[in-house]
Amino acid sequence: MIPGRCRGGPWVLAGNAALLVALFTGTYLMAMSVGTRAAAWSPWSGDIILVAAGLLFLGLGFLLPLHAGLINLGIHGQFLVGFVAGSLVTRNELLEPWAQACLALLAGAAAGAGAGVILAWLKRKFAVHEILSGLLLAGALVPIARVFGAAPERRPDLTIPLGPLANTIPWTPGLELPPSFVLAWGILLLSTGLALGFAASHFLRASVRGFHLRAVGSNPLAAVAAGVDVDAMQTLMAGFGGACAGLVGALQLWSDPAVALERWPVPLGFAGITVALLGAGHLRGAIAAALVLAVWLNTPGVAAALENPGGAAAVAFLLVLPVLWNVPRLMPEQGAPRAVWKTRHREMV
Repeated sequence: MIPGRCRGGPWVLAGNAALLVALFTGTYLMAMSVGTRAAAWSPWSGDIILVAAGLLFLGLGFLLPLHAGLINLGIHGQFLVGFVAGSLVTRNELLEPWAQACLALLAGAAAGAGAGVILAWLKRKFAVHEILSGLLLAGALVPIARVFGAAPERRPDLTIPLGPLANTIPWTPGLELPPSFVLAWGILLLSTGLALGFAASHFLRASVRGFHLRAVGSNPLAAVAAGVDVDAMQTLMAGFGGACAGLVGALQLWSDPAVALERWPVPLGFAGITVALLGAGHLRGAIAAALVLAVWLNTPGVAAALENPGGAAAVAFLLVLPVLWNVPRLMPEQGAPRAVWKTRHREMV
């Protein structure tokens, strides 16, 4: 993989653009087919900023390990770990709401990072492939997340004074959040995600460690021969990716958890894979993809289309299509895993 470049050339970019057009037009036609009138469609909502921030962090949660040659299918498990960790923090009634918010996000990020490091350790110590361990982690955490998935009794009081603007911006009713809260946390998290994305892109291009990371992602065997600690690099990136996914999981606590988890046609944590692939494995491309998908989710008619099981299945199918033309171009050409259960790059050195 060559970070910062689209190895597929214009055809991959054209495919991604065509898919986005299909998402916008397809959901519009599905909404019309179920008899939803334009006047009854859900309006544009101000929580688009919060949605974009969540999708961006999920995209980074998949992209950062991918640059080290790891397919982070444990991203949904890391998302759920952060969800559970944040829920435990919000159950402490002695904390003020703003302290609950900060500590829950930190706890979610830390728990997600720990899950990512454990998956990398299992691969290094016992040669358990990260795809298998990641999917098993996600499956095991689904019932646990349902038990602990309770919204906090008191909302955080981090706000931005909007004045009369708060009465003019439509807001998604299911989130049950005040506009000032959505804008405050949304702007803060989106700014952080943008800064992280651009910093990571610069790190990959202009630093020695970034060169080592590109070597690990492109050819682990050559990186080992050159003296690069492949295991340390992969563990570090797995931790960073897990932290991003866990932070988004904790963020779901300040909406109705059931509504938040149903905003995506597939399990929400896996949205990071779509964001990363639509960005063609490019960190800046992931930023653009997150913003476009956030706009799509808030486009009139999308909510109505996704309420139809057939429509939701069709959209889910569209969202996984980028795998077909992106993954073969993003995976390492040499030293790639040849088995789902076990793989050791050291055995071939």
